Amino acid sequence: MGYDEKSGDQGEVVVVHTQPGSKLHRNMRARHLEMIAIGGSIGTGLLKKSGGAVYNAGPVGALLCFAIVGLQVFGVITGLGEMATLLPVDGAFSHLPARFVNEALGFASGWNYWLTWALCTPAELSAIASFMTFWTTNVQGWVWSAVYLAPLVLVNFGGVRHFAEVEYTLSLIKVVVISLFILVGTLVWFGVGGGGFLGFKNWAPAFVGATPLDQFTNMSTGGFVTAFFSYAGTELIGVTSGEVANPRKSVPRAIKGTFVRIIVFYIISIFLVGLLLPPDSKILNPSNPISQSPFVYVYNVIGIRFAADVMNAVIIVAALSASNSALYACSRTLMRLADEGNAPKFFNYVSKNGVPVYALGLTVLFAIISVIGGYAVGSGQIFNFLSNMAGLGILIAWNIISITHLRFRRGYLAQGKKLEDLPYVAPFFPYADYLSLVIGFALGAFILFGTFYNVTNFNLDWWMNNSWIYSGVPLIFILYIGRAAYEGHKSGKGLLHGFKLKAFEDMDFETGKFVETEADLAENAELEGKPKTTKEWIQRITYKLF
Repeated sequence: MGYDEKSGDQGEVVVVHTQPGSKLHRNMRARHLEMIAIGGSIGTGLLKKSGGAVYNAGPVGALLCFAIVGLQVFGVITGLGEMATLLPVDGAFSHLPARFVNEALGFASGWNYWLTWALCTPAELSAIASFMTFWTTNVQGWVWSAVYLAPLVLVNFGGVRHFAEVEYTLSLIKVVVISLFILVGTLVWFGVGGGGFLGFKNWAPAFVGATPLDQFTNMSTGGFVTAFFSYAGTELIGVTSGEVANPRKSVPRAIKGTFVRIIVFYIISIFLVGLLLPPDSKILNPSNPISQSPFVYVYNVIGIRFAADVMNAVIIVAALSASNSALYACSRTLMRLADEGNAPKFFNYVSKNGVPVYALGLTVLFAIISVIGGYAVGSGQIFNFLSNMAGLGILIAWNIISITHLRFRRGYLAQGKKLEDLPYVAPFFPYADYLSLVIGFALGAFILFGTFYNVTNFNLDWWMNNSWIYSGVPLIFILYIGRAAYEGHKSGKGLLHGFKLKAFEDMDFETGKFVETEADLAENAELEGKPKTTKEWIQRITYKLF
């Protein structure tokens, strides 16, 4: 742990806990973090799988799925933001649960989060391989996976500034294109393009399924899993906080607009897709090629040339962005696991430019699954399996963060600390956390029920299609129980001792606490004030951009 010595009121030296001498570099700027928070999570979940959610669950069913999961996202992000702003440490998904719940949960949470994002990389690359068939079928899918992986590896080995600039650019492209889709889709809904005002005639049926139970299970398996995978990445602000300059200002600013962004970029997009197309449309059928994407359809209706090519290219950009974020999140999470003794020690090695090279190297090797898998069984099947398993892992990670935040806040107050001293206070505590947990556990149960509902033949196809459920769900329990039993045995106090929760009075709120420099404080004061002159407005815009 590092310290700063400052003069007190009487001239004495006051020792203030600060961020320990991190091997990572705080080279990510506020504009990077804010754009990643806006567009970093927009990937193939929204642009590729969302049509399938409408097809399987119905327009209203899919809309409800995304809205309900969006509420959970809000609770998770605000809670994570409160912790990460006070303690902007790298590897938040392993470090924070270990620090405020117990060591076993930190171990299980860290490895679950690493595996989730490690699966996202090959999933997105496998999707890219299928997108490329829109232009050519003469090249095997695994070749495209390898071709697109190479530049991402170079970017991530180049340091956090390179990652941030690339992700900023890719996210900006996605945000602009989704905004255009919302505008054009609204015009098509009102009849531009010759189709007349559509109204709500395509909400027929609003939910897919012969009975209410069928409709419910279709939402569980066809809508909620897609929503979880689509929202994956919104929590990256907790991972990036260890490398953001002035996190006490940057992180809250990125969080505050999260709920609005969810409504604009997710809910409105799904709402429009359900309005423009009937749920049984072949365009929404997930087995159809990317040329029939609903995001392409609206441009074709209004008569914009080359729309299919442009949208196909944008979806590849989205997949690249998600893969870029996955490599970043994996390497930082594995580095933190190694720092804490929960992974081989050499994974915590960081190069001079602030890159955990061995942790990133293992993640890259894991990503080659997309190349091998695409060659063996086809990129489409690989994408469906990996994206479903990653969605399940995100659900588990979010639940753990909400549990951690409940204990963080209660421990903070139990030690006599004041809320007004927190750089960012999560709203609606503890109700946002409770709601997030209710949604998370309930939807987890719904997904399990929907997977096994009305299955009459557990044949090989069923086991292959649903292996992400029966292999993914037990994994977190095996990791947690195994680690807790090991901790208890090591302590000599019995196996159950490892399950004991961290006492509120023993929680550490000082190690890793970020202390602003004079430049940070001046920047904060400038940002809190409203621009009054044209010059100040120009300076504010310049700050946002550069």
